[in-house]
Amino acid sequence: MSGYGQFCAVARALDVLGERWTLLIVRELLLGAATFTDICHGLPRIPRATLSARLRTLRAAGIVDDGYRLTEAGTALAPVVRELARWAVATDSAALTDDHLDTAALTWDMRRRVDVGALPERTVVLAIEFTDRMPSDGNYWLHLSRASVNLCRQDTGAPVDVWLTAPTAAVTGWWLGDLSWEQLLRQPGVRVHGDRALRHRMHHWFKRYLFTPEALGVTDPGR
Repeated sequence: MSGYGQFCAVARALDVLGERWTLLIVRELLLGAATFTDICHGLPRIPRATLSARLRTLRAAGIVDDGYRLTEAGTALAPVVRELARWAVATDSAALTDDHLDTAALTWDMRRRVDVGALPERTVVLAIEFTDRMPSDGNYWLHLSRASVNLCRQDTGAPVDVWLTAPTAAVTGWWLGDLSWEQLLRQPGVRVHGDRALRHRMHHWFKRYLFTPEALGVTDPGR
């Protein structure tokens, strides 16, 4: 027997959703992932074979269709994912640690949360350097325009308009809503430089993380 073998509805739900990575795959699809590669970008540590296996399980359960779209049963999990996030933010039981810091996942989330309506009329390039990481995991370039948003892990040679140089924990703290932009700029090792007008506006280019304490209605975060 591969499941819990219990009649309880919670146990039956966990028979489908309780394996590692499964709910995070649902999260990625809720956030707009439309391809296998999109999911991999959002979950950079998942083995591709594991992702394939979990997708088969979700399709067999009627949660994901033959493409990468959630069914009605899948979209019904949105409040479940939100409440899990709220619980994690509100309690010390799921406190953020250094093991949770992932520059690839962070920059991908920033990419998909760009507010294109807040961008300048011309294309701008934002370079992000995480000073506590090796170059292969510490340098990213966001090419931002109202027509498209692209995240690059290699320098394409396009002129950079704004540089953000900072430790991973500081940028993550800002993204999660633990730090305001002004507080981020006061953190040790944080520097923003480049075009003066653009660097003063760049934090408005992002809608921010979907599950900030403010968005979840948590007034006293456990972190």
